[in-house]
Amino acid sequence: MKQAELLTEWVALKHHGQLIKKTTEPYFNHLTAVADMVRHVVHGGYEIGLCHDLLEDTNTNIDELSIVLRSFGYSPSAASWISNCVVELTDVYTRAAYPELKKSARKKREAARLITISPAAQSVKYADLIYNIQWMIRYDQKHAEKYLRKKKHLLEKLNQGDLLLHQQALDLIEGELQKL
Repeated sequence: MKQAELLTEWVALKHHGQLIKKTTEPYFNHLTAVADMVRHVVHGGYEIGLCHDLLEDTNTNIDELSIVLRSFGYSPSAASWISNCVVELTDVYTRAAYPELKKSARKKREAARLITISPAAQSVKYADLIYNIQWMIRYDQKHAEKYLRKKKHLLEKLNQGDLLLHQQALDLIEGELQKL
């Protein structure tokens, strides 16, 4: 079995039972959609996209991820690259880590942090945003306009990743804002 297939099965197991908010769809579908969008755009893009929520949404830590990647046959440098990008994509300013900060302050700090992540991680973030925007339009019209405006503002500064994915995200936002 190929490395990516082993990783895919492991990530599916880690996210087993999790559903996409307001749906009966497995959360794993979100991960594979993001992974597929960046598969050919970023070195290790499939793996990074597949794992981008592992540290936030499962009991996995960075050491476990690195060990598992190597056990599946990824080289130490590839395992390090994938793990480091996943860390970059993991929220830092969470309520658990910063309970003294209001949600708006945490979101502002998180947005500022995202601007500093690597171009590879930014590219994965674009794919994540594209998926999340589509979800928002379908399942949360009430908050869609505010969400879209915030993500547009973020993307104006988060501009070091893949140009085509970046433009796709901006075009999606613009198109949806025009419809609202």
